[in-house]
Amino acid sequence: MPRVTSATRSSRYRRAMMLFRTIVIWAVQVLLFCVGIGVAGLSAHLFGPIIAETFSIHELIPTVLIFFAVAAALGWIGNRFWPEDWMCDPLL
Repeated sequence: MPRVTSATRSSRYRRAMMLFRTIVIWAVQVLLFCVGIGVAGLSAHLFGPIIAETFSIHELIPTVLIFFAVAAALGWIGNRFWPEDWMCDPLL
């Protein structure tokens, strides 16, 4: 029977923590993506018809423009104000 040393335990612990870290990162990304798409979709749903009526154009075009503008703005804000340290080590 092989001896269990602290090196094998720490190696297993390190692998488990790296897996946990990866799962946490993906979960946060999925959550933020869903929130961003929800906000962009709600904005497009609410303001698309108003813009379409104002400019007398079809509803789909302004809705799509608003959706992508809000999604791009949220992406820019996230990229601009996301802390660099957190991106390198999100479990800080």
